[in-house]
Parts: sequence; C-alpha cells; structure tokens
Amino acid sequence: MYLVKIIDNFDLSTVDDHLLTASETASPDVILVRSSQVPDRFITPRLLLIARSGIGTNTINLTASTTNGTAVFNTPGANANAVKELIIQCLFQAVRPLCQAIRETAKLTADPLQPAAEQQRQVFIGSELYGKTIGIIGLGTIGQRLADTCYHLGLQVIGYNRSPKNLQHVRQVADIAEVLTQADFVVLLLPLTTETSRIIDGPKLALMRPSATLLNFGRGELVDNSAVVQAVQDRQLKAYITDFPHRDLQNIPHIWQLPHLGGNTREALSHSTNLTFQNTQDFLTAGTVRASVNFPTADLPFTSPDRLTLFFKDRPGFWAEVDSLLTQNHIPVEEMVVNTRDSVGYILMNTTLSLAQRQHWTALRQALMAVSGMIRVRLLANASAPFSPSI
Repeated sequence: MYLVKIIDNFDLSTVDDHLLTASETASPDVILVRSSQVPDRFITPRLLLIARSGIGTNTINLTASTTNGTAVFNTPGANANAVKELIIQCLFQAVRPLCQAIRETAKLTADPLQPAAEQQRQVFIGSELYGKTIGIIGLGTIGQRLADTCYHLGLQVIGYNRSPKNLQHVRQVADIAEVLTQADFVVLLLPLTTETSRIIDGPKLALMRPSATLLNFGRGELVDNSAVVQAVQDRQLKAYITDFPHRDLQNIPHIWQLPHLGGNTREALSHSTNLTFQNTQDFLTAGTVRASVNFPTADLPFTSPDRLTLFFKDRPGFWAEVDSLLTQNHIPVEEMVVNTRDSVGYILMNTTLSLAQRQHWTALRQALMAVSGMIRVRLLANASAPFSPSI
C-alpha cells in the first residue's frame, strides 16, 4: 500500500484501493497534483513519484526530484483539444465583439425587440479571421492542432519551434522575430524554462504590428507583464489575452484575463485524470515510464516473478559494476531494457529471486546503492508472487 498526498482535487474511488490510500503524511510515496505548487518539503527519500495531471511542471522542483530519484510524470496531449478550442473561441471574440453584443441586447426593453436591437448593430461591426495570419510559437500537440484548425478556417499559418516539425499547413520560420513581425495574431504555447522566461519583452513587442493581438496559453511568465501593459496603453499592441491572470494586468482596457480555463472541460479533466492514474499505477507496480519529464522512457513486459529497477547517474562502466555485483550474488538477468536521458539512466530488469535472496534483499540493495552514481533501487514483485515490493 502506497501513501498518497493529494494536492488539488482527485477522486481515488476508481483506483485499486489495495495500491493507493490518501494520507496527510509529510512523507508520502506518491504526490498527485494539478496546477498547484508542490512544496519541496514533500520531496523526501520515500517519495517515489509526482504525478501531474496536465502538462506544465514549473510548479515542481525537477532538480530536487531527479536528485532524489523521484519520477515526475505529466499528461502531454490530454487537454490539447480543450486548449485549442478555447484559443479558437478567443480568436473569434478578438475580431467579433460577441460578448458585448449579447450584454447590450439583454438590456433592451423595446417590443418588438429585433428592430431596436438592429439599430445598434453599427456599434458591433467586426472583422473576419479568413485571410489573416496567425503565428504559433511552440508547435507541440496543442500548436499542431491549432495550426490545422486555423488553416481550415482560412488563416495563413506561420510558426516557430526550436526543432522544426513536419507539418503540412505551417510555414515554419527560423526565429521568433519573424513570427512577431508578420502575424495578426500571435499565440504563445511554449513551456516555461530558463530560456523562455520573459521571452516576450519590450523589444519583442515592438516588433509586432499595432493591429496585432497577443494570446498567451503557454505560461504567464513567458511575457513581461509591465512591457505588455505599456505596449497596450501606447497602442503598439491591439490586445493581450492570457489564461494566466496577474494583478498587474487587472482592469486594463484591451487586456483580457481568463482564470486558467485551458484544460477546464469535462472531457479533458477526465482524460488527464485517467492518464495520471494509469501512469502512477504502471510505475508503482512495474516501474514502467512512459510520460516522465525527468526519467528516461522504459517499458518491458513483466513476465518474471521479480523485477529490479535502477535509476542512476549515467557514466562509463556503470553497468559493468552492477553486472559484476549481480553475478556475485547469483541474480539472473532474464530480460532487461536500459535507456538514458540527459545525464541519468534507468534500467528495468526481469529476474527470479530465490527465497534466500529475497530474505537478504536489504543487504543486496545496500550493495547496489553503494555503486557510484546509483540514485534509487527498487525491487518489485509480480502480482502473482508472494513478496511485497520494497522502495
């Protein structure tokens, strides 16, 4: 049984109650989180994984998690359609004052209503998206879906991604400046990193057309708020729409703030939650890694009674030392998969331990942990084996 610290709202009723139990412990095995900050104090030696329902992991200390041997999972693509549809809705609102028209029509008391309503149509003249140019900065799953939809709406689509994508309907450009100078609408869909923090500042905003609208659905910190306020007030920028509200942007004309609605649909929330639970269950029971931001991907059928998982700092000679130790202790390697990512590696190894080897597991684990670079060692038992997993 693994102890789970729940941050935000999760319903564990659909999860195997023999695997997870909610707890207010300060040293959980698992943390489930949506968009809230994960306090560093919970990253203890016991913590096996942090499962984020959603894509952004800027609220999680990835460096501390990796050093601790804690896997961090997210659910890329789970809310892609929801975010795409919200951006499309904002694009329509940017060119057609629908909300204002609805509010003003609701105030009318004339009867018949339609002639009176039509008399104020002149106030609500808009423009069309067709033929305009949209620039998408960040061509991940959301960006690709948005590009495809915009193309079929008749927009010209240009885009920038650090590594070019093979996309049919997007004219990809070499740098962000080209997007900013050419687009009528610029959509930010980048993750937040040290490189992307405040990537849109005063000089970048000065490149944009005064008639252009900037839409931020990546992360709030991608934009210098003071610079965007100045640009809007100086009419160097028509409007700024963000899904990441901030006090500095409040009650300023032509700045629209949404309460982080991107993935806030029933479908997206359900899909993301299901993926979060699946990632968690697969990692706890089999060590499987499919959607981690700090562990290498690793998947291997669990066909043996036992399995070792090793998370380590990648270095020459590491496996030779581990293999020598396993040989000395007569631990068979039946099947194995190994993968590396950046400076770390991860091994899934199927094996069969004797009763004596299981009884002396603590000593063997200590020996494995003594190998230079080893960060975390786990022994997992197949569901049919009468042995409880160790962390």
